[in-house]
Amino acid sequence: MNKTPIVFSMEGCPHCDNLKKQLKERKIDFIEKDVDKKENEVLYESFSKKVDSTYLPAVLIGKKAFIAEKSYKTIDQAVDIIESYLQELSHRENR
Repeated sequence: MNKTPIVFSMEGCPHCDNLKKQLKERKIDFIEKDVDKKENEVLYESFSKKVDSTYLPAVLIGKKAFIAEKSYKTIDQAVDIIESYLQELSHRENR
């Protein structure tokens, strides 16, 4: 399973910028997908239908989605949850 988080965001979104900044500060690598860019439209449309949400930022790790208002209330909480989930995945792999 690919453990690199995919961060769906859009330019000018302060919550998106804050999430990406905090992930970088914690040295969590991620792939950014700007939902306004043509090449990401189909991927984001499919993702948002599956999770039944268009809130941003949204994060996908493997098949696990982290969605604003559903998975977390604040960006600080989102980063903590993402970091914990990645640690859990690493722990499972190392068993």
